[in-house]
Amino acid sequence: MNSVAQDRWAVGLATYRRPHGLAKVIDHIGIAAANMGRPIDLIVVDNDGSDPAIAELAARHAANTGLDLHFVVEPTPGIAAARNAIFARADTLGIRFLAMIDDDEWPSPQWLIALGARQVETGAHIVGGPVAPVFPENARQLEAIARWWSVGPQLLQGKQFVFCTCNFLIDLDAIRKHPRPLFDPLFGLSGGGDTVFFRGLFFAGHPMAWADNAGVFEDVPPSRASLSWMRTRRFRVGNHAATWETRDQGRIRAIAKSLGLTARLVIYPLLNREAEARWLGWLLEFEKIRGRWNAHQGMLFMEYARSDTSPLAKSCCQ
Repeated sequence: MNSVAQDRWAVGLATYRRPHGLAKVIDHIGIAAANMGRPIDLIVVDNDGSDPAIAELAARHAANTGLDLHFVVEPTPGIAAARNAIFARADTLGIRFLAMIDDDEWPSPQWLIALGARQVETGAHIVGGPVAPVFPENARQLEAIARWWSVGPQLLQGKQFVFCTCNFLIDLDAIRKHPRPLFDPLFGLSGGGDTVFFRGLFFAGHPMAWADNAGVFEDVPPSRASLSWMRTRRFRVGNHAATWETRDQGRIRAIAKSLGLTARLVIYPLLNREAEARWLGWLLEFEKIRGRWNAHQGMLFMEYARSDTSPLAKSCCQ
């Protein structure tokens, strides 16, 4: 990691009413930073601000782990605003390498070392890493099909594609000229805006890489430890994909893709894409396609809807 040894690093995370998760992830970031053997800034954006105890908690745990904390309250609801606030603070601080993680996750001890080593090895502007789910005791049976709760390597046009902010490292110098805001407010309460962001970087020519040993773990709460929740998640994946495809490629091409996926559904089990649970794979593919057709009707699913937001809201890009 000699070529990046002198550059300033930070870890950024957004939080929303998860004090226990926030404390846990800060403690583990501190371990990863200590193993790296260099100063690490910690940028925490509270996308709520109603509880001053959150700032106190973050300050206490950051101090205990030797992290230099930068705590920001972002009052605009939605994950897009929170992510934009993280990047804005990183720019202000002169950060070169920014890693990100979620407030319901925690990193392995070698997380930062592995991300940095892979960046040096490949020269990639973005490096992603895996996320493994940790299920509650009463849902251990889901471990056999954990792949649907996991984050693993993906390809786009035959190249490595990092698609979510839950575990990645980015060279901020490489994207200084990228248009702001980096994360589209349209996807602020729906989710999926991180994939839109990474697609923009990918098609702009920014190389991406994958670090298998930069592991992160995610606590799966009981509310998400069920097939009904996963069906809803797959619906959301299809809904958001069709939404951004419509914006980027046009309505006709997006509908054509949905028609092709719908036709393929007839033989989907024969493709053996999910050998461990073939018919479950078919069901989740069905939900994804159903979400796509919902998007073609002008609806955007709001995964992070709050009390004043309907789970389904009109999309502005149809």
